[in-house]
Amino acid sequence: MTPPAASDKMTVSSMRIVLTRWLVTAVLVVLAVVTLYPLVFTVINSLKTRAAYSADPLGFLTDITFENYIETFERMQVWRLLLNSIITTAGGLVLSTVAALFIAYAVTKLKMRGGNYIFLFVIAMLVIPSQVIIYPLYETILDLGFGGTYQGLILAYAAFGLPLGTYLLSAYFRAIPDELIEAARLDGAGDIRILFSILLPISTPAIAALSILNFVWMWNDLLLPLVIMGGSDKKTLMVGVALLSGQYDVSIPLISAGLIVALAPVILVYMLFQRQILSGAIAGAVR
Repeated sequence: MTPPAASDKMTVSSMRIVLTRWLVTAVLVVLAVVTLYPLVFTVINSLKTRAAYSADPLGFLTDITFENYIETFERMQVWRLLLNSIITTAGGLVLSTVAALFIAYAVTKLKMRGGNYIFLFVIAMLVIPSQVIIYPLYETILDLGFGGTYQGLILAYAAFGLPLGTYLLSAYFRAIPDELIEAARLDGAGDIRILFSILLPISTPAIAALSILNFVWMWNDLLLPLVIMGGSDKKTLMVGVALLSGQYDVSIPLISAGLIVALAPVILVYMLFQRQILSGAIAGAVR
């Protein structure tokens, strides 16, 4: 039979556990509401008329209208801008990931002289805001003859996506035993084959998580496409949304509809591949 004192201690401990769980749940609910509110607010406003928004900007829906979405597709040329966003995001994503693979392999497995300095130099770019180097970057893009082209924006995306990719893949590669690499070399495999036939399959979770994270920021980025593309017909979907606001007339419902259209692919990708993000993060933590 359990002594009364021990029973009281167990009861107090159980109450503490229950209270802690309730507290954690309440905090998570508050964070979820704070995080989701801007998206819900945007969806609600995109379904309002201008008059309804002016009368009650923070109110709920009374009448639903899709006029804002219809006008968005008419004014933005959504399909053209969508194609531009797909081309530039996919190009920047592939180029930054491949470059990060090569650099991570070089600084972790080739034992090259000065490899740590190269790694530190690349990683240092993580703390440099894009606004600081946007002018020299733009001048470089112009000197290369890539102003207003897909190539210019793809190179810019790859440059800004390289530091994070190098950091994550280097941490992943360091956890892979060097004996595996040496065994492959004894079998006659070269560095390219080792990278793409051995390390790449092993690092699939990390690459998947990295690709999704880079996709989200490249797709949603406004500064780089606005500066590099300018007023060309190759501007991205986010630039098209920014141009919906006129000089003297700003329609929040119209801009909200444009934002939902632009964010729809990102939300879809995240919902489809959220398991890959979680598995990549867990795999990196376990290693």
